[in-house]
Amino acid sequence: MTAFAKLKLTTATRKTENLSAEQYARQRVLGNLAEQLGLVKAMLDGTAFTVKQTRYKTDENGERVGYERSKRLRQWFWQDTDGNWLLELRYGNRALKLSGENTAVVAGTKEQLASVIETLMEAVTVGELDKALAAAKKDRLVMLRKG
Repeated sequence: MTAFAKLKLTTATRKTENLSAEQYARQRVLGNLAEQLGLVKAMLDGTAFTVKQTRYKTDENGERVGYERSKRLRQWFWQDTDGNWLLELRYGNRALKLSGENTAVVAGTKEQLASVIETLMEAVTVGELDKALAAAKKDRLVMLRKG
């Protein structure tokens, strides 16, 4: 018996996941919120937080070679003059309008930032911010003159 004959064969194919525009926007925002949560937890622990990303370049032989580098992360949170910590949800490089013209969430203390981010992640997952994400995407397309 050959080695190939020992294998069980099937006609199954890999299904690609086709995401709608809303699902794709949610995934992007959820990924960014997860990075912000990592930044907050690292800040509370007093450690450094880095995200590695793979970049590719062509070497002298003409082959594409992958290498890792640290992704530059910007904090979406800051402390105002009254001592309150605020969080701004961003889509691209623009602040997301959450309710009317309001773009920031007051977290209160530094320790409460993580729970605010987790609450925002839940809201994004269930689709509560789909209208705001669609408006931000529309504004971005107008800015790029594609819409």
